[in-house]
Amino acid sequence: MSALATLVLPFAVIVALVAGLLVWLPRLTRPDLYFAVTVPPDFRDSAEGRAIFGRYRAITLLSSVTALVLVLAAGARWPLVLILALAIQEAGSLAAYFSCRRRVMPHAVEPVAVREAPLRARSAHLPGGWRLQAGPFILLGASGLYLHQRWNDIPARFPIHWDLNNQPNRWAFRTPAGVYGPLLEGVIVCLLMAGMAYAFLRWSRPIRIGGAEGEAESHFRRTVALILVSVEYLIGIIFAGVSLLALRPGPPPLAATIALPLVFGAVVLVVLVRQGQGGSRRAPGASAAGARPVGDRTADRYWKAGLIYVNPDDPALFIEKRFGVGYTINLGRPASWVILGLIALLPLIIGLVIKVAMK
Repeated sequence: MSALATLVLPFAVIVALVAGLLVWLPRLTRPDLYFAVTVPPDFRDSAEGRAIFGRYRAITLLSSVTALVLVLAAGARWPLVLILALAIQEAGSLAAYFSCRRRVMPHAVEPVAVREAPLRARSAHLPGGWRLQAGPFILLGASGLYLHQRWNDIPARFPIHWDLNNQPNRWAFRTPAGVYGPLLEGVIVCLLMAGMAYAFLRWSRPIRIGGAEGEAESHFRRTVALILVSVEYLIGIIFAGVSLLALRPGPPPLAATIALPLVFGAVVLVVLVRQGQGGSRRAPGASAAGARPVGDRTADRYWKAGLIYVNPDDPALFIEKRFGVGYTINLGRPASWVILGLIALLPLIIGLVIKVAMK
């Protein structure tokens, strides 16, 4: 079986997993946020709210089924179809989102203006402390030491990339940059992820402080931070494995290379879905009849299309997404552009390391 045919199944799994997530996204947000619009907490369970959800689900499922059919029918012959299928699925979900958001807008209400704040400083310690944080760097360092000990066993020129027919098409040389370059890339990416995890814990704004809802949100925040740390371990494993290709005559096992990120992504997806946005599924809020919704305590005008948050007056750097699960960045803060700039530079840095390794 060709490598291209082997890619079809993982792509089909990705389409199916994404479809499962997309279908339930509107039900995973806080109860008083519906398609990124602040609404009464009982609106989404009303007859009209359920009808809007049904419309969203139908459009999303249609685009996902179309994408899946394309992957299974044509993906093994035309690799570009795999990318086209994901684009169709994404376009369909966005069309469904904007269509349903327009139907929800007439029911928008103002959230409560009062904000809750903790009476003592919030801890910004990474989950597991620096001992757990050190794991990926120890793995990368151990791989470097192993390569150093077997330096004479490394060929003067070795393949580092293969095409879809398992033919090598990119080579590196037995130089410090060529051998240790992937490890350096892994260290850079892990440092960036660690910085992101710390910044997220330090500069995200809590919405609920006390009671069961506050505890659920705190647990959700720690879970997201732990996921970021787990991503560091995944990155460490991947880049350590790439570095050891210098000692391996053939390509890495494709099935294992694809399966590891897929399994990791599926586990993360299940964990987040079970908790809901901000832990709302762990401790559903009980609002009194006629009470104003809490939402995320931000006005709708600060959200561009309900997806992009821009508020220079909000000191928080990270805030809960209004549609989906997780956090987004406040583009009204100058620090957010620094972070985005570092992320944008990352591929350039990795590309530079690869270019040096191939000289």
